[in-house]
Amino acid sequence: MITVKNLVKSFKGRRVLDDVTLEVKRGETMVIMGGSGCGKSTLLQHIVGAIQPDEGEIWLDGTNIIGLKEDRMNEIRRKFGILFQSGALFNSMTVAENVAFPLKEHTELSEEVIDIIVKMKLDLVGLKGFGHLMPSEISGGMKKRVGLARAIAMDPQIVFYDEPGAGLDPIVLAIIDKLIVDLSKKLGITSVVVTHEMGSAFRIADRMAMLHEGKILQIGTPEEMKNSKHEYVHNFINGLIPEESRT
Repeated sequence: MITVKNLVKSFKGRRVLDDVTLEVKRGETMVIMGGSGCGKSTLLQHIVGAIQPDEGEIWLDGTNIIGLKEDRMNEIRRKFGILFQSGALFNSMTVAENVAFPLKEHTELSEEVIDIIVKMKLDLVGLKGFGHLMPSEISGGMKKRVGLARAIAMDPQIVFYDEPGAGLDPIVLAIIDKLIVDLSKKLGITSVVVTHEMGSAFRIADRMAMLHEGKILQIGTPEEMKNSKHEYVHNFINGLIPEESRT
């Protein structure tokens, strides 16, 4: 579903992505993990077409998106949804209006049909009956669920998650993780999740990619990553301090 080939990106002489190659299979949940500043959010921005690389290719469902004209890129974007780190809700709109927004912007569906779809999507994320509330009237975890309902409003083939656990307590994070897994299975969605939350990563991943200083160190199943012989991967997953950093 997604193929990244030899991706390179530098900002002000600093190489942020260094020959990154990654494949995401149709229907799987791929977790891209790593510490702050490792390049994982930059990689996600490339995959969704927000940034152009210096070198390399990005294929989404058989189309190389590098250098695509904006109208063609917008067609490709209809195949995916994004759950932003903050939820990115419009504070002046109700919960239902937030979920309806992409449907009103990108389809010619009637108000009646949109209302039905919105109710279905809110029901899927456990927010039946909350459509009339404003974002200021709901919790952080509920905002994430509204964001997820909006991300799947147009029945995307791919959903991208940028730090879905940011700002959530462990119980709410576990609920969001379960939603990601359930929706992927129910709707056959291909999911790409950027996170540094290890508990979350191991709950949701079919496969994982460890990114460090712009390079992918290892790709594997959760079991393979737990048993990694790579020192950095092992230390990161287990929260260990490298010998040379200890005082």
